[in-house]
Amino acid sequence: MYKAMRNTLSAQSPAKETAGHRRSAVYWLAVVTLVLEFFVNTMGFIDTRTNSSEGMGRAWPFSSNGLLPAHWQQAAAIEFTHRAVVFVFMVLLVTVSVWAWRRYRAYVEVKVFISVAVLFVLAEAALGAMAVLFVNPPAVTATHMGIALVSFGAVLCLTQTIGQIDQSGGPEARPALRGELPDKAFARWAWFTLPYLLFAIYFGAYVASTGAGGRFQGWPLPTETYQHAGVAFIIDVTHRSLALGLLLFMVLLTVKSYRMRDAYPRLFRQCRTSLILVVLQAFSGWLLIYTELSLTAFLIHVTIVTFMFASMCSVCVRSLPEPKRRFGSEDPAGAKARRVAHV
Repeated sequence: MYKAMRNTLSAQSPAKETAGHRRSAVYWLAVVTLVLEFFVNTMGFIDTRTNSSEGMGRAWPFSSNGLLPAHWQQAAAIEFTHRAVVFVFMVLLVTVSVWAWRRYRAYVEVKVFISVAVLFVLAEAALGAMAVLFVNPPAVTATHMGIALVSFGAVLCLTQTIGQIDQSGGPEARPALRGELPDKAFARWAWFTLPYLLFAIYFGAYVASTGAGGRFQGWPLPTETYQHAGVAFIIDVTHRSLALGLLLFMVLLTVKSYRMRDAYPRLFRQCRTSLILVVLQAFSGWLLIYTELSLTAFLIHVTIVTFMFASMCSVCVRSLPEPKRRFGSEDPAGAKARRVAHV
């Protein structure tokens, strides 16, 4: 009985990728855009960690001296590089957004990912300007990081979706992207875990912005006490408790996806990747404490956070049901036959 049910589910899942179809130029431009956004975010993290946001003075988008900074100290070089890369990235994002919107407009996911990416990139730029022009409190600095991760996750999901459509024959073939999951609770757990993860990341960024994390040396439990650290102890313990909860949620999702691995291997691989990243994140937290918040440990920490959140975004997208597509003026019977052929 189980075998028959599994065969039925396999028939409902999207067809495997075929080697005969090449990925389009839009896909490769999206890949370049994604890589560049990762570099943009990394430069932003370095900028924040080294307090280089004022390296070009209290002026934005150019320096107080004009296009180039008056003096090329470390802070000025970091801030100038960050702004230059942001400009190139935004040009690429606009280009790939317009191109993908026109070519894959029948896929609502593509439109949503583009809208989220552009909206949050603009919000990220606005907060970056505020960081230069004003003195931002820790809450605003933490929000900046959260917005950057949402934008990165949207571009990753956009790239994955375009790649999946291309390898299934392109938008002209009208491929289905997802099947209906047998575990109805999986999507609910996944979409609960995503905002939980975002809140945990926000709280961790808030801890870093307040400097509370640097007061503790023990791992996984702090060796300091409330009498020794005061309110910072509560903040730190809350941060670690959120991390433990995240680990438990990811174990649950991985176990659930493991049971569906034959029909949905991509979903299982993505959950497994997310779980591995959560474990690595915990050890990078230890590295932060061991190295007393060194820049290298900090970059490792935020890099893992970036990929962890993006991977979880992909899990949530893969858990969604296949929506009804509108493929223009094609005969409805023919369109339906082609969609079924790819499921």
